[in-house]
Amino acid sequence: MGHPRRSDYTGPMRTKRAFLTALCAAAFGACAGSAGLPPIPSPAELPALEVTVSADPGDVEAGLRLAAGYRDAGRSGDGEILIAELLLVNPEDPGLLVMAGLLAEDAGEYERARIAYRSALESGRSGALAAQVERRLEVVRRAELRAEVVDALAREGEVAQTDPDPATVGVFPFFYEGDDPNWAPLAYALPEMLSTDLAITGRLQVLDRIRVQALLHEMALGEFGRVDEGTAARSGRLLGSGNIIQGRFRIDEGARIGIDAAVIEVNRPGLDRVDPLSAEDVVDRLFALEKQLALDLHAELGIELTAAERQRISERQTESVQALLEFGRGLAAEDEGDFVLARRHFSSAASIDPRFSAAAARAEMAGRMAGFSTADVVNRFSDTARRLAAQRHAVSLLRDAPVGVRERVMDRMSAKRRAILAEVLGQDRVGQAILLELIFRLPGGDD
Repeated sequence: MGHPRRSDYTGPMRTKRAFLTALCAAAFGACAGSAGLPPIPSPAELPALEVTVSADPGDVEAGLRLAAGYRDAGRSGDGEILIAELLLVNPEDPGLLVMAGLLAEDAGEYERARIAYRSALESGRSGALAAQVERRLEVVRRAELRAEVVDALAREGEVAQTDPDPATVGVFPFFYEGDDPNWAPLAYALPEMLSTDLAITGRLQVLDRIRVQALLHEMALGEFGRVDEGTAARSGRLLGSGNIIQGRFRIDEGARIGIDAAVIEVNRPGLDRVDPLSAEDVVDRLFALEKQLALDLHAELGIELTAAERQRISERQTESVQALLEFGRGLAAEDEGDFVLARRHFSSAASIDPRFSAAAARAEMAGRMAGFSTADVVNRFSDTARRLAAQRHAVSLLRDAPVGVRERVMDRMSAKRRAILAEVLGQDRVGQAILLELIFRLPGGDD
């Protein structure tokens, strides 16, 4: 007795049940992603996964797990080869693109990683996982800035003979001359506020603080980057900055604040010029003091401000000293790579002063940076891969089923469910065309 032909479609109910289950998974993800995937495979599990992927290059879930296993075992090179092969079959799969980005990061190929992550976003299939991809883009940006600093140090002799851009300025952390640790966060917060004010006109290019911090770390400079003028000028040449701003501040009896700052004009060695600035006022006028310092720095840098620019610079991000201190604590935690703590401090600053938009933005960024793991990406994107595979399987089943069965299936779907299915399958042009054919084509092929 032979097997029933698919065209007869009079077989047992389990066939129909499997069909409806696949359709359910495709439309609503009810089966896929409901349970977590196994952990990243151990080295002992890799051979079996290799056989699976070799037999079916379209098995994205297995491919992602195998690549993660390679990466965990220190075989990133093997992972790159695998993902490149899988992308030939699945060029727009977001999970594979993200894994390609991770492996490129491992190799220090940050431009290639950035391209992979942007391709994942442009695929339109990352959906709720877009935040994961955006997080990796920020990681890559930071890594690129640090890599540029390391490269500049390695080529210092060559770099020292070039003239830095006179329209570029780097603001170093300030040195705190005091014993009360409660005021120390201003060493980070004040330079950040000045950087924002110096960038307002667009006539100065302010170095990203990540580059400045990376250089301080690589040069093993002292607390808060306290350096002499010669070292500051050297730093400017390494950073390609025509000007370096560094300063110090003190709090007298918790009532008065004094700020000393210096603009170091960076030229070739031995030709540097230093222009000192100084200001002092009561602590309650800290923000007015910072704004005046920003205006004075523009003057020292040869920027003649318009009335409108002066007005914009004078606008205050916050007027709460406590919020600013929390903001500084967040910057310090961010420099240490503790984004969980950074988010807590930035959120606290935004809570103290809800108008402090810079703190809210930093809290959001720190939240994206916190808690990332390879397993998280593998699990999330593998779930997506399973849902997409289920969609393709359901389309195939619908396409191959007799007209009467297709009609009964579609009749049982509400208009809303049809719309959801259309939206899901609409991500795939072939699936969308098949779906439209199934919905609008009448029995017998009549329109």
